[in-house]
Amino acid sequence: MSEAALIDAARRVFAPGATEIDPAYILPADRPLELSGEAIRTRLCTFTDARGAEWVMRPDLTLPVADAELQRRLSGAKDERVYAYAARAFRLPAAPDDPLEFTQVGFERFGALSNPDADVALFTRVLEAVDACDVHSRAIMMGDLAIVPAFIEALGLPDVMQARLKRAFRQDGGVRALLDAPARGLDAQAKRILASADPAGALTEHFSQAGFTLMGARSADEIVEGLSAQAAEAAAGGIPARAQAILHALGSLDCAAGEAPRQLDHLCAEHSLKGPHAPIAALTERLERIGKVRPKALAASVFRASFGRRFTYYDGFLFEVLSDGLTDRQPVAAGGRYDGLIAALSNGRVSATALGGVVRPDRLLRAKAAS
Repeated sequence: MSEAALIDAARRVFAPGATEIDPAYILPADRPLELSGEAIRTRLCTFTDARGAEWVMRPDLTLPVADAELQRRLSGAKDERVYAYAARAFRLPAAPDDPLEFTQVGFERFGALSNPDADVALFTRVLEAVDACDVHSRAIMMGDLAIVPAFIEALGLPDVMQARLKRAFRQDGGVRALLDAPARGLDAQAKRILASADPAGALTEHFSQAGFTLMGARSADEIVEGLSAQAAEAAAGGIPARAQAILHALGSLDCAAGEAPRQLDHLCAEHSLKGPHAPIAALTERLERIGKVRPKALAASVFRASFGRRFTYYDGFLFEVLSDGLTDRQPVAAGGRYDGLIAALSNGRVSATALGGVVRPDRLLRAKAAS
């Protein structure tokens, strides 16, 4: 099959019942940067216009499709909507042999019930698209971005420390680096900033006097939040040993997907944690249903608690399909849930559940050649 034939095969799986869309090619650069942080900049194709505004070529289809759905909901729509596409995306390569410009074939579903049934329907539909292209997976990587935050919230840490750990979770190796770093006190200037009536304003003034300008995705408020977390951590003598042990154990969890609920339940029981039970129950139900409809796929799946996305709007179930001839950073298909994306893009004005999945025809073609 040619790449064009693979695109058509996958498109036939995703198109029924969906609205076809080819959304905006160009987005304000602050869209992906605010959602995923400056670390994602190394993968973005950005440019600055004559007025000094920074723009980005769409790095995936989810963001511009979500923008289109946001406008529909701001106009009063509340019904479920499914979009399908076969469109170009632009991202600096994760591997030397990846192209900068490539086609994604996929779908995005907004406003459906957020439950294991919807997650399983997403998973099976993406696998059906891979099957339609006659490509066999060598492994499936699974994660659930609701699990680690639930454990963090159950540890009884100050809010600012919880927020800092959740941000670290979104960075590769971030939680481990934070746990392994010694607790550091604040210098006198930082203490004066936090003690002021308007810490963000005091920080901005301090930078101005020093001749610095705030740039990038971190605002003055976010820097102040980080300083507050550092102060709370230092006052507590660092992150408590019990919390460190739990988070190290959680970060090391890497097992057959079917084993994940048992291992997570054991970790909760060992440390008397009750908060994570709801997301673990949802994970259990999801995996049981996948086992009934796609038993071979479940048997090939690995669950990794630290598995996440560099595009950090994902906030629940997510997965990547790996195939022969490609590295683990080059999935042929992927999908996940991002229920908070519409609310984040609209600053809370509207919200809608959301999930979606894609296949990469260029990688499917290479996988076929390697088989």
